[in-house]
Amino acid sequence: MQNQLMRQRNLFQQIRDAVKKGKIKEPFKSSDFDFLTSSPSFISKHAVGNGKYTEYFIRVGKGLYKLK
Repeated sequence: MQNQLMRQRNLFQQIRDAVKKGKIKEPFKSSDFDFLTSSPSFISKHAVGNGKYTEYFIRVGKGLYKLK
C-alpha cells in the first residue's frame, strides 16, 4: 500500500511540475503525458467527485482536466 501511495504522489508531482513549468497547458488530458501510458486512467481516477481516490484534478470537460 505504501508503494502505491508513493507512486501516486510521484505521478501527481510529475504532472504538476509539467503544468507549472509550462511544458503542458491546462486543460490537459492523460495522453499529454508520456509517463502515463501504463496508467492512462490515473487522472480520471483522481478527479474531484470520483469518491475513492485522493482528488488532485478537476474535470473541466470530457477527458479534460486541470490541477485542483
